[in-house]
Amino acid sequence: MLKKIKNKVLRKYAMGKDPVKRIISFWKQGGADYDYYKAAEDPGWIEIFWAPASAFRALFDQLDISRTLEIACGTGRHSFQVRDRFDQLTLLDSSAAAINLAREKFRGFPNVTYIHHPSGTGLPESLPDNSFSTVFSYDAMVHFEQHTILSYMKGAARVLVPGGLCLLHYSNFQANPGGLFSDNPGWRNHMTQEIFNAMAADAGLEILDTRIFNFSSTDSDALSLLRKPVDS
Repeated sequence: MLKKIKNKVLRKYAMGKDPVKRIISFWKQGGADYDYYKAAEDPGWIEIFWAPASAFRALFDQLDISRTLEIACGTGRHSFQVRDRFDQLTLLDSSAAAINLAREKFRGFPNVTYIHHPSGTGLPESLPDNSFSTVFSYDAMVHFEQHTILSYMKGAARVLVPGGLCLLHYSNFQANPGGLFSDNPGWRNHMTQEIFNAMAADAGLEILDTRIFNFSSTDSDALSLLRKPVDS
């Protein structure tokens, strides 16, 4: 399914040389075409993340999601799985099309805030310091450039309350450094756990747990639970 969508979208939209702009353009234009978002709403795809025995669920259930920020939320399909548990939910994405779909999905939920963040890097300064109990991102950072992930990690460290938790799903695909993410299995960008650990330290976040697992290829994905130090 993903391969068919990938081939269709890559034929339709040319990609430039700048890696960050290329990725943002891909999701913005693909989002407007709705192909990716339609596929991502498939119940079988969502179940990968929310099945009781999944690594995702085991770490997610450790979060205090009373005040949550979801980065690169797409249509909000992941937050929607626990929609009745939030006191306050903020959904952020670089795609206006995705945010519009999220608004439709969460219609009737007055405790949800929507942020269209077109730069696709970092968090907007309008988000207050020390304001979220949880920051999480699923099925998005696997495609991102390393410096883009670092910008989000630094943003998370700023907006989390001391002791707040951050749960990030990212690539562990170690081949093709400097190449196109769209050439890799499952569009995974180049990343290693050693690089991620160094970025977490740079951002001022403590790694509590990491799971590495097969997704698009052997050991292609990783999931880490991080914490903002209590004394920060």
